[in-house]
Amino acid sequence: MALVVIAAVVVMYQVTRPVEGDRSVQVVEKRQRSITDDPAVKGDFPTNGWRVADGDRASPLQLPAEEDEVPEFAEAFKNTRAPKIIEEQLASGATRGVDLQLAGPSGLAGSVRWVGTTDALKVSIALGGSTLVTGTPYRLGTNRGGSYLGVRTTGGGHATLSVTNTSGVTVRVRVLFMATAQ
Repeated sequence: MALVVIAAVVVMYQVTRPVEGDRSVQVVEKRQRSITDDPAVKGDFPTNGWRVADGDRASPLQLPAEEDEVPEFAEAFKNTRAPKIIEEQLASGATRGVDLQLAGPSGLAGSVRWVGTTDALKVSIALGGSTLVTGTPYRLGTNRGGSYLGVRTTGGGHATLSVTNTSGVTVRVRVLFMATAQ
């Protein structure tokens, strides 16, 4: 099967190749850099923060009025509470927590991202001091990682998302913890 495919490619190349001396066809050959030379594939991300430069665009892209999704988004998340996003340096061995007071059953979601190591940090969500879920870590590039968590509670109480830097270096963490009342 592979031999037939190779033969077909060779025949197609020979058929579409211009005849030497034919000036009606201009052939331009370009070399594309190897995918292994692409900075994103190699894991070389800028270390100057979370944002990726967006050219010279001064304002966010605006949707046409008929495609405005803001009312739909607002309705879907009207019962969602989220504190501000916490972003800070976290020394090796240190723990940072974000708290929410829940009035009743809720869906909890957390996101922790870090820059400075690909080692997995310890991330968990607890309700009333009892751990409900631990994060599943992922790594990105050569010095970044993160963890996502999600769980539903059967009652209210004091909920906490905590991250402990279990690596041997200081990292920059970004923590978001949200609750949606059910």
